[in-house]
Amino acid sequence: MKYILRAVFIACVPLLLCITAIAQQSVPPPPQPAADGPSLAATMQFIQAKLQERGRLNFAVYTHDNVDGKDYIDQYSSEATNFVADPAACSISYHRNVKKNNAVLADDNVSFSLHDVQDLTVMPAEQDFKKEYAAAGHPTWDARVDPPMFLVIARKAGSQGNGFYFPSEEMANRIAKALVHAVELCGGGNKEPF
Repeated sequence: MKYILRAVFIACVPLLLCITAIAQQSVPPPPQPAADGPSLAATMQFIQAKLQERGRLNFAVYTHDNVDGKDYIDQYSSEATNFVADPAACSISYHRNVKKNNAVLADDNVSFSLHDVQDLTVMPAEQDFKKEYAAAGHPTWDARVDPPMFLVIARKAGSQGNGFYFPSEEMANRIAKALVHAVELCGGGNKEPF
């Protein structure tokens, strides 16, 4: 009996050593699933092309004061050029020229990082003007924009953000969707758990 146990032990030790060696071998992790949607480079190329296509946008803002009944009309011109949507830097840069009644409101170079974008919003331009009026102490003012414009705003924490006008709600939503995808691929977005 002693010899049988010894024979079983001698036969099992190499088997146990073999199983232990196999278990200790490093097994490569399973392959990562392909990212949903287009690559960052393709997304940034789409954003750059669509923003560049907009050209100069001209629109009128009809403002009505609901307290005193006065009406105001302002002519706006908004143009952004020289767009560069850089996937390596996860940034978008451009030159903007905004005028109100032919007076220059902005004529500068703008750049922002997609790492810093907290949220994206699409809204009718009227809604944005109403918010601006209220912030300036005129909560009774209402705006109507003609032709209708839609605004895509990429907001950083604690800031108003970067806004782009579009004459089409469909295109504004497509750009917003592409920007959300690019922000996610660049590691931006709201990181608060609740």
